[in-house]
Amino acid sequence: MLLLVCACGNHDAPPAPAPAPAPARTPAAPAADAAAPSAPGYPDLGAALTAIIPADARVIGFGELHSRTDRAQVTSSLSHFTTDALPALKDKLSDLVVETWITDPHCGSAAQEATTKVTVTMRRPVETKSEIAKLADAARAAGIQPHAMKLTCDDFSRIAPPGKDVQVEAMLDLTTRELGRIAAEAVTHRDAEAAHRPWIAVYGGALHNDRFPDKGVEDWSYAKKIDDLTKGHFVEIDLIVPELADDDPQSQKQPWFDLVKRAARNVQVYTRGERSFVVILARS
Repeated sequence: MLLLVCACGNHDAPPAPAPAPAPARTPAAPAADAAAPSAPGYPDLGAALTAIIPADARVIGFGELHSRTDRAQVTSSLSHFTTDALPALKDKLSDLVVETWITDPHCGSAAQEATTKVTVTMRRPVETKSEIAKLADAARAAGIQPHAMKLTCDDFSRIAPPGKDVQVEAMLDLTTRELGRIAAEAVTHRDAEAAHRPWIAVYGGALHNDRFPDKGVEDWSYAKKIDDLTKGHFVEIDLIVPELADDDPQSQKQPWFDLVKRAARNVQVYTRGERSFVVILARS
């Protein structure tokens, strides 16, 4: 069974009592005036992604501002990706790596208890599990191979020790390790085939896909590893639901936040740097 992993984006700090894992991002290579950013508009997410993803991309790291029970209850980035992005990209995608894990039955109740603790601590909506299942089903129907993270029994013990709070840093370490590992294996496997679709997508929190991570959190991004493996063909794209960003303190510090305030019925794209984009979705 697929179960959602923690909120791991640096725009999505966990609630108390877990410590905030990372400071607000200050992009290393902004591409527009931070005081008054301008951005092209598109009718929908599929059109925006078709326009900004380079033809020679190899791995596309999608990050999101996670849905939470204490934030606006609107259509999630995950649902938008399933209904709008996947149909536009499916003919070019061979694999889809998702920030979720499969519970190992050999780990017994410890795995279930750890998963429940993570879900409660990170305030995951109950709908998220079914949204992940829908994405996996849609990927398979399109001939795309979905992948989930593989956790050992020791991993569950590290991220959610019995009688203790969720260990956020251990969870960040684990998620970075697994997303990077699976993406690298998918690249190597597909490159060995005589013919394959050109793109591999990784979908998770907006910390792990950072091409320009803040000092001190570099180890929680798989981007450099995959960029090196693909010889400079990694692309970072963050998907932002404006209603979720409205009251998010970390989002409010970003140079693209004025686009959130201006968000209406079109999709806006802010270019953070080379092969690095923030996509502001339309308001519901």
